[in-house]
Amino acid sequence: MKETPKYLLIAKKLRHEIETDEYQANDQLPKELDLAKSYNVSRITVRNALKELENDGLIYRIQGAGTYVKEHQFTKSSTNTELLEMVNLKKYKLHLLDFEVGPVASKIYEALKINSYDVVYTIKRAAVTINKQLVAFQKIYIPAKVIQGLNMEMLESSIYPLVKEKVGVQPKNAMRSISLINASSELIDAYKLNEKIVSQEPLLKCLQISYLEDGRPFEWNQTYYRITRFPIKESIIL
Repeated sequence: MKETPKYLLIAKKLRHEIETDEYQANDQLPKELDLAKSYNVSRITVRNALKELENDGLIYRIQGAGTYVKEHQFTKSSTNTELLEMVNLKKYKLHLLDFEVGPVASKIYEALKINSYDVVYTIKRAAVTINKQLVAFQKIYIPAKVIQGLNMEMLESSIYPLVKEKVGVQPKNAMRSISLINASSELIDAYKLNEKIVSQEPLLKCLQISYLEDGRPFEWNQTYYRITRFPIKESIIL
């Protein structure tokens, strides 16, 4: 079997890091020399890998300044009604895939405006139809000090009614970024889904940070919609 060229392997790794938001829109990628040292390859190999990502529309270059993640998405502010409309998925059955309590990545602490020693709920869920067809899957981070006492039984239904009950403050709005990606094998493996998703299947990725009426962020939510299964027209509010 022919060995995959190193530049394609590096491009695949960087693509995964971009798609999973390790690098976000307009973040600067490491310099070519630093990438070459990190992967133990030549700068030519790194340059070819970056060219692959540039051809895919994932990065852009500024001469003399570096390489950056392309903002191939749109961001908007959502009202409470819109928040429930797109992210709730309440017409589908929600299955809890994983539930953990503990530390998370630094970018999550920054997004939720909490300290690095604060405890965070990490929730993975899948949304399925009545015929058990997978239409979406998601990862949610919730700071325990904002919403206390969550347990596994509570997480197979909408979280938003719990917010009012637990905190006494209504969810108010959210900042949402939406982009179109292709499913990678790393993403599929990370969720351990029962239904097979084909590598490179198109997915609509919705990254949302939700806020309470008093301005506190209470949720970091990344949902992947299977656009071949999910009726997107129900998510659009005009």
